Amino acid sequence: MFRLPNLSRRALKPYVAEFLGTALLIVIGDGVVAQCLLSDYQYGTWLSINIAWAAAVCLSGYLSDPSPAINPAVTIAMALIRPSRGQWKKLPGTLFAQFFGGFVGAAIVYINYRSAIKAWDPEYTIPGGSILSPKGHHSAGIFSTYPSDFFTSNWEAAFSEWLGSAVLMFGALSIADPINKSRFHSSQLSMFLLLLAIGAALGWQTGYAINPARDFGPRLFSAIVYGREVFISDNYYFIVPIIAPIVGCIVGAVVYDGLLYEGDGSRVTDALDKAEDRDGSLRLD
Repeated sequence: MFRLPNLSRRALKPYVAEFLGTALLIVIGDGVVAQCLLSDYQYGTWLSINIAWAAAVCLSGYLSDPSPAINPAVTIAMALIRPSRGQWKKLPGTLFAQFFGGFVGAAIVYINYRSAIKAWDPEYTIPGGSILSPKGHHSAGIFSTYPSDFFTSNWEAAFSEWLGSAVLMFGALSIADPINKSRFHSSQLSMFLLLLAIGAALGWQTGYAINPARDFGPRLFSAIVYGREVFISDNYYFIVPIIAPIVGCIVGAVVYDGLLYEGDGSRVTDALDKAEDRDGSLRLD
């Protein structure tokens, strides 16, 4: 007899948490960008943008236990470096929930700020796009990231995104390390500080997407309003905040596990343990 897949509340909870967590991230994150930009920074600053994004990550961490990743780059890096039972089977559903959460979150922000966007940028312009705003306004930047004009190539922007993502993964693994539980009494608060630091130190040049769902989900929604140019502007820049965070998170995880992690379940530490002989020296054969 044909049976429907398990659609119980318990089975769906991890995916729902990823969806709601990512949607919350975008409602608060894109929302604060909209408030700052559309008010010409009368009701917000770069610091308030950093604080709001960090707070959104912190708050999303309370939606379930374990906390939702709300970041495909983190999800993929963990599946590759520290795979758990059934993780790859759940990966497609997890990624879909994250990207869809980003899309829905952006739609909510647009509905909330629609009139303000129309008043501030009636031409509905895109940074680096073909339509120019007489006032120099580009409201598409509310929803997804675009590189600074001074970059000579997207490779520079890719390095910035890679670096921020590597720091994110390295810091997150340090916070989650069982050895540090007695020191990090609230991992969510620690993630707030980590995201605040990344935004304040590394975020200016690219808007620190460091999360494919944070960028592509809202960008996909913005294509409905602004057109397909959101994907082709700045020499197809949209690829950068998808690929660079994934590579960065993998590198951050490899560095942390290779140098500092002493727990179980890591392919990196397992490989290094096998390469060491009984005396603790590294074999080269």
